[in-house]
Amino acid sequence: MAEALLEHMIQKINEITQSLDGTIAQIGQMRASIDQMSQNFSEQNVALTENIRLIVEVLKQFRVQSSKSIQELAEDFNKKVKDLWDKKSIEAITDEEKKAIETLKQVSKAVSDNLYYTQLLAIIQSIREETNRLIGAKPI
Repeated sequence: MAEALLEHMIQKINEITQSLDGTIAQIGQMRASIDQMSQNFSEQNVALTENIRLIVEVLKQFRVQSSKSIQELAEDFNKKVKDLWDKKSIEAITDEEKKAIETLKQVSKAVSDNLYYTQLLAIIQSIREETNRLIGAKPI
């Protein structure tokens, strides 16, 4: 009777050990999956950061080029105004034309500002879309 009880206990211990081995294997698989997901997330995060850096750099270059173009236009405009002033023909400009010139200066500044803000909004929208895509991505 004691031998049968001992055999029964040994059998139960072996069953428990096998069950624990299965659980440990499942935990190991879960750990590997979590490590893979973490690696994928890190890679996507690095890629996103690099893409954002590149977008910002392109926008900086675009802004510099736009500013150069606007600066060239402003310099040309100022040169023409100076030439008119030197020739005293600026005195012939009416008040209405002076207002139009001032309006053109304001419009030029507003266009420059709007370009900059549009670029910033585009960056923010791209970041928002990429973030939503990453958050909505289902794990493999």
